[in-house]
Amino acid sequence: MKNTNNNLKTKKGLIIFLALVIILYVIIYVVPKVSDIFTQTYIAEYGTLEVSEKTECVFVRDETVYKAQSGGSVKQEAQEGTLLRVGSPVVSVGDSVQYNEKKGVVSYHYDGFESKATPETMTELGISFISEYKESAGVQETVSKTAESGNVIYKIIDNSCWYLVCWFDEDKASAFEEGRKVTVDFGDGNRIPMNVSSIAAQDNKVRVIFSCNRNYEDFDKYRIKECTIISSSYSGIILNTDSITEKDGVKGVYVVDKYNQANFTPIKILSSQNGKTVVEKNYFYDEEGKQVETVGTYAEILKSGKK
Repeated sequence: MKNTNNNLKTKKGLIIFLALVIILYVIIYVVPKVSDIFTQTYIAEYGTLEVSEKTECVFVRDETVYKAQSGGSVKQEAQEGTLLRVGSPVVSVGDSVQYNEKKGVVSYHYDGFESKATPETMTELGISFISEYKESAGVQETVSKTAESGNVIYKIIDNSCWYLVCWFDEDKASAFEEGRKVTVDFGDGNRIPMNVSSIAAQDNKVRVIFSCNRNYEDFDKYRIKECTIISSSYSGIILNTDSITEKDGVKGVYVVDKYNQANFTPIKILSSQNGKTVVEKNYFYDEEGKQVETVGTYAEILKSGKK
């Protein structure tokens, strides 16, 4: 009889424990989501909104390839990525030293596309170049312990100007304008400013070429790389785009005051992307030059965009 009572107590305790677990789960995970459905407002915050597109880019450089003049053991006389002057020693092959004939950055990588992707031919590149490159052997180290006469052993790259060639759908390409600056995020912690050099329709896409005269330490190591092209970056009050409405031809949002009244407040939109919009903070000037009060940090905004 005692065993039966003990079993009943054990089962009862287990049921209570499971019930508590379920109740805690509901409190922690379900209630916040359900309550959020009924939340009618949100708090505006100051921040930065970037308009950007991720795309695969082709690196184009002015590259001169050099071959071994004789055979023998190989020794690198200059560190890869170093900017060399004319006459600097680059590679020793056997007892013969090869000196730099052209100012530029030395690279010991070779992919066979140096003569296909050049500043002179880059406008002829099509988007198919990316798949062509991926199907190739890709980047190879050119210098091994030994070389035969005629083997590629290094190349010199002109770092005064280099390019990225990218392709976008027409609606995405509309964010770019020739002569304007963009920022390119290479995904490795480096963000480099570049210029929009050229825009042209090509193969049902829009080809955009970006140029750069700044140093990027790995610019010689890639031929194809996925980059994020940031066409604009604005700081201000970040709003949910859905909360923006229009009244008497003026765009704005409804801001809840301390009396719980929702008041229409004009805004000046700076940029929008992915459901978020950045607007001027505190005040802006309208088309007539009049100062207009607008939303500030921590303003309580109606989600619905209307009363």
